[in-house]
Amino acid sequence: MTVELAAALPAVVIVLGLVLAAVGWARMGVVATEAASVGARIAVVEGADAARAEIARAVPQAVVGVDATGESVRVTVQIDGPGWLPAASATSVARVSP
Repeated sequence: MTVELAAALPAVVIVLGLVLAAVGWARMGVVATEAASVGARIAVVEGADAARAEIARAVPQAVVGVDATGESVRVTVQIDGPGWLPAASATSVARVSP
């Protein structure tokens, strides 16, 4: 029994590490989505600089892009993943009311 546990324990630790990394990456995706949504709303009302400042305050490691064209504002937020995980990114578009 002890030998089987000793042999299986490294595999269990690796799987647990992968699951925790995946949950952390999914959390970053949710944070990026929320930041992009809030940033788009702020950009429509207060402007692109205010949106960048608010996102930078809330998510310091985020890379923010704001594209204001005529009738809409597009905000893209990208958060680099830790280590081998890819970056989590999200885009939100808000229409400018006339």
